[in-house]
Amino acid sequence: MKREDALREFLAAGKEKLDNRRAQFAKRMFDRKQELAERLRAAFGRLARKRQEEGKDCRCLYCSLLRVDMLQGRYVVLVQTVGEDGAPDPDPLEDEIILDDFFECLKEEQAALMRELPRFQGRIGFWDVQNLIASRAVEWFHLMAFLLRFLLQKEENRKELMQLLSGDRPRLILWGEYGGRGEPIFCYDEAPDRDGKLQLLLKQSYSYPCLMQDQFLRSGSYQRLELTERRMEFITFLDCSFQAVSFAGSSLWGARFLNCRFESCSFREADLTMARFENCLFMETDWGQTRFCHTLCRPVFAVEGGRRPDGILEGEEQYDAAIFLYGTGSECEGYHTAGGL
Repeated sequence: MKREDALREFLAAGKEKLDNRRAQFAKRMFDRKQELAERLRAAFGRLARKRQEEGKDCRCLYCSLLRVDMLQGRYVVLVQTVGEDGAPDPDPLEDEIILDDFFECLKEEQAALMRELPRFQGRIGFWDVQNLIASRAVEWFHLMAFLLRFLLQKEENRKELMQLLSGDRPRLILWGEYGGRGEPIFCYDEAPDRDGKLQLLLKQSYSYPCLMQDQFLRSGSYQRLELTERRMEFITFLDCSFQAVSFAGSSLWGARFLNCRFESCSFREADLTMARFENCLFMETDWGQTRFCHTLCRPVFAVEGGRRPDGILEGEEQYDAAIFLYGTGSECEGYHTAGGL
């Protein structure tokens, strides 16, 4: 057997086994989501105490999975303070989150793969196993980010984060590999949008389509804007008003509209999967061919003919169940691409 044939067979068999384990990992993570949130809060609390002792700014955090620990069968998240836009901090505050028990099934598969090496007669070795396990660990780590996006949106968790993340500038938590590009799992900005931040983001998004994802906009008043066919997954609007604004054809997967007012606006053909509308007022809104799927609306609004749209949820428990379905891949093939921006 040639090396390339052995590697192809090894990777195919390993992929099948790890794909089966993924659902087990996801279920364990969702069943223990409160414990996961508690570990984050504990690490953030320790950082808060260090910040107070050293008088250091702690506005932006980066949570990264360390590959060097994976070599030893450990799964450790390094939490560090970082500078503006995720730039390295020359003297960061640091803490750790231990997640060994969450990745237990991955460690079991690594041991099983090691036991199968003799049948490949030396053509497959430890590093092949390690590379396969490490790549899958990173994928599962980003699956955690999908869940944490929703956990950290909850009011009680947001209040605790505000005690840690200091200053009046935007607060940000990134989640990813060490030294790589992290994806935002939390964003909060107390400053109102008085300077046209949304208009600037719109102009820049023609060159950088994903720039509007994960943004947080507060107390903005927007008129006659064409926010059509934009990528705005997980964007948040708080206390905003929209007049003659079109979201037609845009992806608003996981977006949040909180205490917002809409007048003569359009969501025609927009994707509102997993979006939230809370305490919003709608006047003459175009909902033609809008995609509602596990969309949380409180209170529920009506569309043509006074009917309630299909795919609308009213309760938080239903919404949490939908997060589980998407996170485990039960709702669709894998989780939505918005879970790994």
